[in-house]
Amino acid sequence: MLDRRRFLLSAAGLAALTACGGASSSGSTTGSAAAPAAGGGGFPRTVRHEQGQTTLDTTPTRVVCGTDGSELCSTLALGVRPVGFGQRNDPLKPWLRPLAEGLDSYDLSSGETSYERLVAWQPDLLLVQQGFATDETMPRFSDVAPTVATSFIDWRENLRQVSEALGLEQRASELVAEKDAAIAAARERLSAAAGLRMNVVSSFDDGSLYVLNDQSPAGRLAAALGLAPLPAQQTEGEAIEQISLEQLTRVDGDLLLVQHFGDGDGSDALKQSSLWQGLEVVQAGRVIDLAEDESDQIYFDAVLTVEPNVALLERSLRSAL
Repeated sequence: MLDRRRFLLSAAGLAALTACGGASSSGSTTGSAAAPAAGGGGFPRTVRHEQGQTTLDTTPTRVVCGTDGSELCSTLALGVRPVGFGQRNDPLKPWLRPLAEGLDSYDLSSGETSYERLVAWQPDLLLVQQGFATDETMPRFSDVAPTVATSFIDWRENLRQVSEALGLEQRASELVAEKDAAIAAARERLSAAAGLRMNVVSSFDDGSLYVLNDQSPAGRLAAALGLAPLPAQQTEGEAIEQISLEQLTRVDGDLLLVQHFGDGDGSDALKQSSLWQGLEVVQAGRVIDLAEDESDQIYFDAVLTVEPNVALLERSLRSAL
């Protein structure tokens, strides 16, 4: 379940809570020999990522994922089963659950990384989603094993970072082609929706209100499907923008998706406001309340959520045609 705190702490730049910078790490891997890298330039290699760059001497054989987020999705999609991961969601999300069955994990619902557990897994590579990997935490992760900090708001970049670290660039290229084909097919089916203005909003019981921006998973997918742009990104690395109730007209348009995250949800109070009720999209009945899993899915960008998000937006957009 995602509450407001975890909603904000999941953002790539951690809003104003954490500064993101160019820390770098390097290290040598340990463990048994592995097969040569598939489609890559071999090892040693240096991988560019969200916190700088990391040098890997040999193909990793004991991979650990910091969270059950996009880094775990990319790892599993590439056909690699990690030694373990930090589990924020119990049960795991539907798009991840079948592939992660049987993997070792520890409870990460508090958001506090257990470095002791990471050490116990004896990894030769840590893949950690940006937001958990920060300027402050990278040295601790890197003390455990060479660490690659993966993108939160761009599944393509996340997949690149993970595949380069694992030496599986060729398989990553195949996955990208599969996802692009699914998006292109949906765009053709939704040709009548070209230019429609869709927005995605979430609210919490403290009165805070957020919209997904044009660099969020929903924003990138909307552009790929030929829709009008979502609100422009104001802070580099952020997928969300906070707005005031008085700015609610920014989410008016042809279709409005409302995210629900369980604890602290403030949508009922929002919908009682006169400003909400005055929106044209509300008066036209083109508001769709997303289930909690759907809300997570459209917010957390990962290679495994591409087709589910395409299907979700396609179903939603047909109600506006």
